[in-house]
Amino acid sequence: MHTHTGSQGVPLALMAEGVGEAYALAEEINRAAGRQQVDALDIGGGLPVNFASDEETPTYAEYARLLAGTVPGLFDGRYRLVTEFGRSLLAKHGTVLARVEYTKTSGGRPIAVTHAGVQLATRTVYAPGSWPLRVLAYDSGGRPRTGETAVQDVAGPACFAGDLLATGRELPLLRPGDVVAVPDTGAYYFAHHYAYNSLPRPGIHGFAVAGDRTVAFTPVRRPQTLDEIVAEAGGELADALVDPPAGPAGREGRTEEGRQSGSAAPRPGFHGDMSGEDMTGTGTDGTAVVVERRVAASPGGSGRRSPTCRGCRAS
Repeated sequence: MHTHTGSQGVPLALMAEGVGEAYALAEEINRAAGRQQVDALDIGGGLPVNFASDEETPTYAEYARLLAGTVPGLFDGRYRLVTEFGRSLLAKHGTVLARVEYTKTSGGRPIAVTHAGVQLATRTVYAPGSWPLRVLAYDSGGRPRTGETAVQDVAGPACFAGDLLATGRELPLLRPGDVVAVPDTGAYYFAHHYAYNSLPRPGIHGFAVAGDRTVAFTPVRRPQTLDEIVAEAGGELADALVDPPAGPAGREGRTEEGRQSGSAAPRPGFHGDMSGEDMTGTGTDGTAVVVERRVAASPGGSGRRSPTCRGCRAS
């Protein structure tokens, strides 16, 4: 039996109540069956994370005590218990570090433009009221930035004005070359990269502290390369809607009939007429596809086919 009442923002009492309902249903089923038909309870995850400070609240011990008081039979040994804690385990084990590329002023308010924005903190940028993050200021040497504070915005690299990690935040005045740290960005911030503007996934570095307090860093996920960005954007299929060039090299991928007629063979995932000025057909997933071929005049007088796609979808 599985239950998942909710996650961030759901009160612990409501989570415990949801577990209690699942437990009661399991008990009802077992009584009706006359045996232990349900022998495992998955109580989900959902323990909220405190994004406002370094304090880890609520704690697992607090939740366990609440469950023991709300659903006493949960821990009597008759049920195998499964949990799915994720964010509460990992969020505070990640910190984003981003360099301040430049600063500017808009409407009388300083703005520090960094390399971290919507591609790393999508929820925070699009719903800042629901998913605020702390921002800590450091100088170029990694020391806490001190000095005069100012109300300022911390912006990301994407090409829209709303790419803001923080708005109206009072911080020591940031300067180009400074570093901002954004704590509590493990979990979803690690996993939910947003490829807006083809911004690359950053490298992830883990560290361990030895007994003598020395710190050793090691990569745990390498940064995305330019070749990987191009491939992810379909770079290997860049000529998918372009006529193959004339000559032996251009005949690859044509059917025998196509070699005689000069028409291109339908590509996998597309079925339809590709011989006329407009190619129409149906993708293998049932989506309608219309590809319009336009002929542009060249200086020599010959035409060059330039395909454009209306409503295309990969199948």
